[in-house]
Amino acid sequence: MIMDDKEIYSLFAETVALQQILTNVFYELKLLDPRYADAIARGFDNATRQAEDLAIKAGKASQPEHLVKAIDIIENLRAASLGNHDKPRHGV
Repeated sequence: MIMDDKEIYSLFAETVALQQILTNVFYELKLLDPRYADAIARGFDNATRQAEDLAIKAGKASQPEHLVKAIDIIENLRAASLGNHDKPRHGV
C-alpha cells in the first residue's frame, strides 16, 4: 500500500494530537493525585517492555531503528507526562 502525502500528513497530525491528549491527561491525573504517577509510570514501563519484546520477536524481520524510535517516543511521552525527574525503570 502506497500512501500519498495527504494521507501521511493526516496520520502525522493524528499521531501528534493523540500524543498531546495522552500526555496532558496523564499530567493532569498526576496533579490530581500523586499516587496516579506510579500507575502512569508502570504503564510507560509496560509499554517500553512490550516494544522491547516486539524487537526481540521480530529479530531481523524488522528494522531496529523503528523499534528504537518507538522506545524513544515512549520515553519522551513519559517525560512530558510525568516530568524529567521520573527516570525510566527498564534500563534501556
